[in-house]
Amino acid sequence: MSQPLPWMSLPAWRCVFLALATLIVLPASLARAGEFPITNSRDAKLTRAKIQAAQFLSKATFGPTEDDIDALATRMTQIGTRPALDEWIDEQFAMPTTSHQDVTYDLLHLDGTDDEEEGIGISLYRYQVWWHIALTAPDQLKQRVGWALSQIFVIGDSGAGFNNQTGRDIGEGERSLPDWLGMSHFYDTLLDGSESTYRELLEDVTYHPCMGVWLSSIRNRKANLNQGRYPDENYAREIMQLFSVGLYELHQDGRLKVNENGELIPTYDNYQIKELARLFTGFRYAHNTSASFYTGRNLGQPMTIYPPEHDTNYNYTDESAAPNTKTVFGTVLPPLPTPLTEQAVRDEIGAGLDAVANHPNVAPFICTRLIQRLVKSNPSRAYLRRVTRVFNNNGDGVRGDMKAVVKAILTDPEVFRGQRVMRKRNPSRIDVVTRGTEYSRLREPLLRVTALIRAMRPSSDYPGGYMMINRYIESDLGQMAYRSPTVFNFYLPDYQPPGDLIGYNPSRRIPSDALYAPEFQILNGVTANKTMNRLRSFCLNRYSQYSMRKGTCRISFNLDEEIELARDLDNLDEILRRFDLLLCNGSLSETTKTHIKDAVIAETTGRDYNNVQRVESILHALVVSPDCAIEE
Repeated sequence: MSQPLPWMSLPAWRCVFLALATLIVLPASLARAGEFPITNSRDAKLTRAKIQAAQFLSKATFGPTEDDIDALATRMTQIGTRPALDEWIDEQFAMPTTSHQDVTYDLLHLDGTDDEEEGIGISLYRYQVWWHIALTAPDQLKQRVGWALSQIFVIGDSGAGFNNQTGRDIGEGERSLPDWLGMSHFYDTLLDGSESTYRELLEDVTYHPCMGVWLSSIRNRKANLNQGRYPDENYAREIMQLFSVGLYELHQDGRLKVNENGELIPTYDNYQIKELARLFTGFRYAHNTSASFYTGRNLGQPMTIYPPEHDTNYNYTDESAAPNTKTVFGTVLPPLPTPLTEQAVRDEIGAGLDAVANHPNVAPFICTRLIQRLVKSNPSRAYLRRVTRVFNNNGDGVRGDMKAVVKAILTDPEVFRGQRVMRKRNPSRIDVVTRGTEYSRLREPLLRVTALIRAMRPSSDYPGGYMMINRYIESDLGQMAYRSPTVFNFYLPDYQPPGDLIGYNPSRRIPSDALYAPEFQILNGVTANKTMNRLRSFCLNRYSQYSMRKGTCRISFNLDEEIELARDLDNLDEILRRFDLLLCNGSLSETTKTHIKDAVIAETTGRDYNNVQRVESILHALVVSPDCAIEE
């Protein structure tokens, strides 16, 4: 492994401190320019397109590749930016969806492993497959949207039996999906939801048994006043707070509404929680033959209804204790028939979900969450207004068309406003100027890793070309798919780092009076240290290597072109520009580039320091720089 540059040899905690200090002391409005030399107008047009293509792909995929940037930039110069983005999105949605469950079975077959094999930690396969799909799947847009949705409709694998290796008999000679694959099935449900409507996705999530386990709606029983039993309120509360309307009423541009006294207006109260808790009763696991409410687990099929345990509105000892109908956001659901049927219960739940999905808060609430996960932490009021308009009506009268919403988010002008790309002369060049705090966000640590690997022309030594990292990288990043510690995700959408943002006040463009930085909630002394050390290891080794359930997987970086260039110190600028475009969207400042070059040149002079080490050190310094950590 190459030796680090002198300033990289500082103790890890000092490197972390210096990196964070750089972020803190820079004025929020300071514009930092990167430069790309050009020779003519055609070169200028293509360079500008490449920078915008890199910006777009960093938000629409798990990281741009050189080929993807070139292909999209070429189309942008041929047919225009917006038509090229529309075309790319349409092509992505037209691709077959890469199923996590199916790929897991493919990998199991390759490894010669049974899906219920004991004693090997078989549940770890789902993390291996997640990494392989994120790094290699052609349907990158759907996978990236699925990752965003998994941070809205959150479940986690701890403490809920999701790691059990066995399935069980569900009648008619059929066996259920092994419990450990249930979360992969749920993730695939979210991927399918990226192509449906919000209302359809909400129903799929509501009936999914993993959500039933996570938020205890499975086997949720009707009230029995004699026994002091009332329906579980967990899912009823979270479907409103986290999956649909949020806590307070919103304008369509994301601003909070207030009453005549200037007070925030709650979207729901305890009565509404109780009404929805009554609605979400009677769920049981699917079974082909058993009619019991207590059939064994089946995490691979939607929950079914057991009518005797659904709150029928008539089964209270004191009939005055509950009305004969349920009310959801002012919509009175029709009375249930006697005798009660499963279809009647489904119809009632469907009517309740209609009322939730049609609440006016849903569009600004869900659109804000999606923008935060795909584009930026603080969308402007105008941005939100444009996207919520599409959510409310896709142009054909359809509400919550997820494909239309995703396209509206990713083709909005605000996607590119984090940077100004300008042509300059003397010397002839393209300048990239970053626009500051409101236009940026801290990259998720997991996305920093996927972007790095995808950009490095990777190859794998694992049979079948699988590119995998194991679950235990979570201890370095503070984040891993399927591993959210609570239903509130890895970080809160309105998280603010402690302390004042000196010398900066949010503009009136922002819906709230404050700026949010969700990803900073998992950036602390431990995760910052470990993440930087992990990135250092990848860069200075030019590979990642992890143990799998069977053997190891080494993902090697192909930097042959850059290594050849690095034989001549005059080519360091070209190497930096290449890495800048792929990993920083062209936003690496000239100051940072100069620091990196000076350090490499100083280390090269009079020392036994080869061109391979130069490239490794350049890549390492760029990847851990604040310019690269903050996405513009």
